Amino acid sequence: MSRRPLLAVLLVLGLAALLRGHGLSRWSLDGDELYSHYDVLGLRDGVLKPGVRAYPAGYLLMAASTAVLGANELGLRAASAACGLLAVAALMLLRRDVLDTRTALLAGLLAALSPWLVYHAQEARFYAAQLLFATLATLWVLPGPGQRPWSALACGLAAAACHPSALLLLPCLLVPPLLRRLAPRAVLPLALAAAAGGAAWLLLGRGALPQLVQDALQRRALASYDLLHFVAGLGYAFGPGTGLLLLAGAWAAWRRPQPGDRLLLACALLPPLLLLPLSALGASVQQRYAMAAVPALLLLAGRAVVVLDGRRGLRAALVAAAVLLPVPQLVAHVADGNRSDMRAAAAWLAANATPDDLVVADESATLGLYLQRHTGWEAVVPVEAPLDEKKMWGFVRNRRQVWVVLKHNRMDGAYGEAFASWLQAHFREATQVGSPPPPLARHDNRLLVFARKARLVGP
Repeated sequence: MSRRPLLAVLLVLGLAALLRGHGLSRWSLDGDELYSHYDVLGLRDGVLKPGVRAYPAGYLLMAASTAVLGANELGLRAASAACGLLAVAALMLLRRDVLDTRTALLAGLLAALSPWLVYHAQEARFYAAQLLFATLATLWVLPGPGQRPWSALACGLAAAACHPSALLLLPCLLVPPLLRRLAPRAVLPLALAAAAGGAAWLLLGRGALPQLVQDALQRRALASYDLLHFVAGLGYAFGPGTGLLLLAGAWAAWRRPQPGDRLLLACALLPPLLLLPLSALGASVQQRYAMAAVPALLLLAGRAVVVLDGRRGLRAALVAAAVLLPVPQLVAHVADGNRSDMRAAAAWLAANATPDDLVVADESATLGLYLQRHTGWEAVVPVEAPLDEKKMWGFVRNRRQVWVVLKHNRMDGAYGEAFASWLQAHFREATQVGSPPPPLARHDNRLLVFARKARLVGP
């Protein structure tokens, strides 16, 4: 690699490292990270939860990092940050025998600056590890002098060991190694049969992984994650600039393919296309379930820089849009990690309330984890919001003071009309935890803390 491309690679890696390393210990656990906290503690104690048994790779990485750094926010997230950074490096440095320098650099830059990928690289979950293994699988399956089909298949299985959604990539990874052993006419039927057998096992079989998949397909209660949410969420995750580059690269890969382009296109499209009917049937499908397709999607977007060689003005505009449009969201992310600060909310309650008070909270288990770290609050267990009618009736009459901690971005009706009316009638806002989002940033991660105005006495 010549000096200028090497310098560009180092700059991108430095930027990716800064974005992924910043704030790992500063932000409280949020959302599904709480499950990782308890699952990793259970793994270290020899207790294997269903998720750990079904897809253990990410948990094993988190357990290894917590063994070195402690079972804290930094220890839980360090493995994800390392995997996220290695995925960016792999996009830029591997398979230079078939990838144009500009394609690899732009794909790496888009990955480095993606707020979505930065978030998952700082999340105490398994999606960053899945991204790394899916990146290695996608790169090593491409035809050329450096093709390593069996390594690609092994990495695809490792990605599935991080999250079962990576199984959707395996049909693309099966074809090249089979072609080395079988006649071409036998490969497609065998690959289809293997895919059908695997699908039947997941849908009808027994065991930890099939059971989790079957539960996900039947989980219609999470109807907010419907087809529209999946498509819009995936589009938002990539952004309009990267999306337009992707369209240009995909169009060229279909109409004027270079060696390996059709396989790259299959790796990019098969996972999301298989997720679409599942989402349409009512299964809870989120955009992160398409993570196995992200490396191929980024490489196709990077390929646009070569495809648009004759249209330099358009190319410059699209690259500028892809690089600059995520900046406001990155600025917001650097400020709060796109997380609600339950640790700060717990500290405020510990300073302004008493352990005898009642606490109601959205994501009550996470707030409870941080409340119980304060002296005297070890036995406090917050109640999950919203409340049913019986609890709302009882809490406004309880002799103890009542506090309610809610997410600002859910105050537009997500808690339900009855709960909102109860809150407005009997509570006042005591404080806000966190800052408003900067201009052009979408996520608002403030927490609102409400205190009961007065105890209701009488009928």
